[in-house]
Amino acid sequence: MELTRYQKEILNRLPLGFAIMFALMVILFVSRSEGAMTAKEMHEKMIYPVIRVSERGSGTIIYSKPNDKGAYSTYALTNHHVISDAIQIIEEWNSDLQKKVEKEKRSILYVEIFQYKNLSTPIGTLKVEAELIIYSKDEDLALLKFGTENQAAYVAEYYPGTNLDDVFLTDETFACGCSLGFPPIITKGMLIRKNFYIDSLPFGMSSAQIIFGNSGGAMYTGKGEFIGIPSRVPVIGWSSAVPHMGLFIPIGRICDWLKKEHYEFIFDITKSEKDCLDARKKEIEANKAKKQ
Repeated sequence: MELTRYQKEILNRLPLGFAIMFALMVILFVSRSEGAMTAKEMHEKMIYPVIRVSERGSGTIIYSKPNDKGAYSTYALTNHHVISDAIQIIEEWNSDLQKKVEKEKRSILYVEIFQYKNLSTPIGTLKVEAELIIYSKDEDLALLKFGTENQAAYVAEYYPGTNLDDVFLTDETFACGCSLGFPPIITKGMLIRKNFYIDSLPFGMSSAQIIFGNSGGAMYTGKGEFIGIPSRVPVIGWSSAVPHMGLFIPIGRICDWLKKEHYEFIFDITKSEKDCLDARKKEIEANKAKKQ
């Protein structure tokens, strides 16, 4: 870092002790400024990847890359409870088995990608069909694949690694989601709890305020790295939410689930979509063969 001409002139006029103190203050201020994101970077990293799902919750675009068909595959993460209405278990008569059997039916979902002007003003949405690819009620996770074959303009940047060992209490966090159905709202806070267990599953907790509608959105570090999905708001009594104690599913749980389902290509750049989905298909066929 090089001092400006004006800063050098001030240093030359000051006594040695004051000059050293002034230089240290300038270096500290400039280094912090250089490390901070610009408004444009914050919008592109943290707000624009967040979408509205089925008019009731949020989602986060986490993958949009070329596939083997010459188009783009785009995926978004959300919570199971956001899309649960799209899943129906019905009973149908099976003439071969001569009995009723349960069948699952999934409805097409719609996601809204927000369009902005002057960085911050939402001016409308691009509404796109999305297919529910995989889900887990226990993990409260779901993965959606967009119907469009075009590349998404903005994709959340994963936190490097699959755990939060280098993220500590009091570290800056940002939550972003479609609070109460509004266009993405971003709030600032800090990490206030790690490895908070509910039903034997780990959650993180942040003071970045969340409320109903944030579910399925994104939790970020101060650098704009995706570290989890806001999923629960503690409630006092019957309806009084405590928004500054928002619980999020940490990145480690998300990656473990995606890997188990053979969708690790989403966070692992060494894996390809085709190879992972081929492995998934083989595993499903092998499991079916065992049951016969």
